[in-house]
Amino acid sequence: MKNILSLSYNDLPPNLKTVLLHLSNFPEDYVIDRERLVRQWIAEGFISEERGRSCEEVAESYFYELINKSLVQPVNIHYDGKVQACRVHDMMLELIISKSTEENFITVVNGSQTVWENSQCSIRRLSIQDIDQELASQLAKKDLSHVRSLIITASGCIKHLPSLTKFETLRVLDFKGCWGLRDYDMDGMENLFQLKYLSFYGTDISWLPSGVVMLHDLETLDLRGTPIRDLPARIVQLTKLQHLCIYMYQRKIPIGIENMINLREIGGFDITMSSVGAVKELGSLINLRVLRVQYMWTGAESQEHKRHAEMFHSSLCKLGSYKLQSVWIDGSNSALLELLDSWSPLPSRLQRFEGITEYCFSKLPKWITPALTSLAYLNIHISVITEEVLGILGELPALLSLKLSTNRVHKDRLVLQGRGFRCLKEFFYIGGPPLFEKGALPKLEKLDLFFESMAKAYGFYLGIEHLPYLKDVRVLLLKRDGTSSEVETAEVAIRNEASLHANHPRLTLRET
Repeated sequence: MKNILSLSYNDLPPNLKTVLLHLSNFPEDYVIDRERLVRQWIAEGFISEERGRSCEEVAESYFYELINKSLVQPVNIHYDGKVQACRVHDMMLELIISKSTEENFITVVNGSQTVWENSQCSIRRLSIQDIDQELASQLAKKDLSHVRSLIITASGCIKHLPSLTKFETLRVLDFKGCWGLRDYDMDGMENLFQLKYLSFYGTDISWLPSGVVMLHDLETLDLRGTPIRDLPARIVQLTKLQHLCIYMYQRKIPIGIENMINLREIGGFDITMSSVGAVKELGSLINLRVLRVQYMWTGAESQEHKRHAEMFHSSLCKLGSYKLQSVWIDGSNSALLELLDSWSPLPSRLQRFEGITEYCFSKLPKWITPALTSLAYLNIHISVITEEVLGILGELPALLSLKLSTNRVHKDRLVLQGRGFRCLKEFFYIGGPPLFEKGALPKLEKLDLFFESMAKAYGFYLGIEHLPYLKDVRVLLLKRDGTSSEVETAEVAIRNEASLHANHPRLTLRET
């Protein structure tokens, strides 16, 4: 088997060998996020533009080539067919670690298994997977001035790691998941002039090191899952930054963000906490593709908050005419969300819209039309779901995943007929029990339903037999207004329907 794997490796072109060897940075059975890999490969300089394709597109094509050649295993395939992460088989990992050691590509520090080979050579890349104080002391004695990437997947003895001042040529610094990072001395961060990728994802660091604002070549700054709340005003000096990854809200949009013209992804900002001027500046980010914001004002409306809503709407309309592809809006304020009824010009490149809110649109926004030829994911809350609404949604040509919810109990049952939704693979519905007629949702694979106990007037039949490609069914029954007998009867009926389906879809049935 090892000989076969070795032959497979030797047959690879140089570019794939390089990105495959890079995977030895991660321990056995480690799930490696696709975006994390792609951005690190770019930061390391492994990727060049090819035939008009951007570096990101080229890097993603390499990722999928590794999967297609069965060199890595795909993990978590989404509705659009995109693989979110991968894992390396233990035998393949053993091979690439061996090759990486031979070529002095990466030095892996892995507890008792660590062997300081090629000690006469400079350490070029450093992966710390398990370390104690003794190993940290040995590492501190090494020449680390040529290390291009430092990826740490171990939390033990973080405070004993060598000072950042010893790493003069770092391009990638990844602390993802390291606990105890607040005890590590970040002095010297400002001298990492070549740093392009910096991740504190999932760490306990509660402040952004002051030296970060001096990293003028930085392209990715990942602060997801950290308690960091405030960004320094000078963050806007990072004009090469492309990915500012923050998911926790309650942060102000920094004044001067319009200077960060290369931003492709931002998130974690609260519109109501930010100045109106900063909200206006969002509209200048002509390269922005991904936007996540919060608008949580729930008190009495003031002129100030109306200006915030109007200015955000204006900026969003501008962004929609540029390169905007994904929008998350988390909020409950009607002033802002009703303004979204008039999104103009049409956001023609929009692929994903997610309204995470208890507020219901009174009607389907006017901008949601079949002219949105790229919209693949839609999450929307609507007061009244009419046949006309279903007709418009069903005509969206690229729609693959739909999350539809309502806060009203409708007199008539939601009926999905045998027309429209020709590509839909996932359907999540919160409301009354739907009914699927023959020919409805012909490509549906995943069905999520969340409703109160099925009223006797509806019967206990869903019609899932009419969904020929169904693989996964999840139903959550609310017992609030139903008797135990009604709930039990509904559960039996749903189980019977699933068991009679030709595909025998996996059924998850819960009640609350």
